[in-house]
Amino acid sequence: MDLESERLERTQLESLSTTELIRHALSETRLLVKAEVMHAKKELKQELQAAKTAGILLGAGAVLALTSLAVLFVALGLALPLGEAVGVLIVGAVLLAVAGLMLFLGVKRVPKKAMPHTQERLKADFKMTRETLQ
Repeated sequence: MDLESERLERTQLESLSTTELIRHALSETRLLVKAEVMHAKKELKQELQAAKTAGILLGAGAVLALTSLAVLFVALGLALPLGEAVGVLIVGAVLLAVAGLMLFLGVKRVPKKAMPHTQERLKADFKMTRETLQ
């Protein structure tokens, strides 16, 4: 979509009537809204993909943490007589470390602020529009 197709030069704008200027302003506004919607859709898709990845990591980490805790409890129970439990204890500790890493990575990937680029563009557009109309 060519968003600048209806853009006019300053000299052309000065020669337009009030009705034509209003029509042109509405056309520019419509193009701006279309552009912002396109950017918002793109940013939302990116954030959804990041949230999906974070959810998968969080879910896998949680399941692995529960499994490793179960193994550690079994190892603790077997460790009382002190024998073959050392191998089970090591496996449980490694699983718990991997689960912790997955949970950490998942938490870091959760989006902190919704659509920050779109919010900044909208603020800039609002500021520019307000300055232009004054």
